[in-house]
Amino acid sequence: MRPLIVDAHTHVFSDAVLQRRAEFAERDRWFGQLNPPGSRRLASPSRLVATMDAAGADVAIVLSFGWADPGICVEQNECVLAAARAFPGRVVPFCTVQPLAGRAAIAELERVARRGCRGVGELFPDGQGFALDDARVMGPVLEVCAALGLPVLVHGSEPLGRTYPGKGESTPDRLIKLAQIAREIAPELPLIFAHLGGGLPFYALMPDVRAATENVYYDTGACAYLYVPAALAHLSAIVPGRLLFGSDYPVIGMRRMLDYAAAAALPDDAHAALMGGNAADLLGIHEANTAGSVDRSGVGG
Repeated sequence: MRPLIVDAHTHVFSDAVLQRRAEFAERDRWFGQLNPPGSRRLASPSRLVATMDAAGADVAIVLSFGWADPGICVEQNECVLAAARAFPGRVVPFCTVQPLAGRAAIAELERVARRGCRGVGELFPDGQGFALDDARVMGPVLEVCAALGLPVLVHGSEPLGRTYPGKGESTPDRLIKLAQIAREIAPELPLIFAHLGGGLPFYALMPDVRAATENVYYDTGACAYLYVPAALAHLSAIVPGRLLFGSDYPVIGMRRMLDYAAAAALPDDAHAALMGGNAADLLGIHEANTAGSVDRSGVGG
């Protein structure tokens, strides 16, 4: 029997964004940079679920985008929450806020939590203009997320390697400062650093870094662009229980990322943990949650 597959990093957008992408690109510079004219990196909730069915994924954590405008955050949060209602058991909704919005951000976190939101993200420090080490801005957000039981997913960027649109500067030295703030303010709050945290978990071989990041998880979003598959084998040993399979669909194909994870040739237990077990433990996802989905027991992962 194949393991439960949870894609911990996917994105969806409302019809308004899909139909008026140029308008939203003008309203949000970072969105425009990541989605230039002619690109096909946007998906509706129904397209996402159809892709999950074709690829053999059971559940997806669904993110919107780290919009700079708090009003757009609210609008797109509604899209994510609607997707969870339309596809129960298949979609786990994560909503986003603009941390610089202060009390308005806190109010939005409380609102979406009442509506069934399960986490926060993807936050984009570069695009949203906040600093990861600014405790005055991030402290209240982290504290409220901890109280509401909402893990926080943040974009991560590797300081070396290829250059690409939207790479940004959320590098390990900055991400660890957020982890240190969280340890002081909300020590039980799980953080998820996307794209392998820009390589931060490799530094967990250092005792000081390991201690500071013991409640940090790392997703593999789009890592086929950045690392050879063997990286997953190393990290499964370095941060066991805290590595989450994520595709970053539709930035990259879900099937491509599933093949990438398989190419790591992990032992069966480590593979099962990566592909869904760790995310299931983090978010309380169980096999029963997918009982209404189609039978994909014969689909390889």
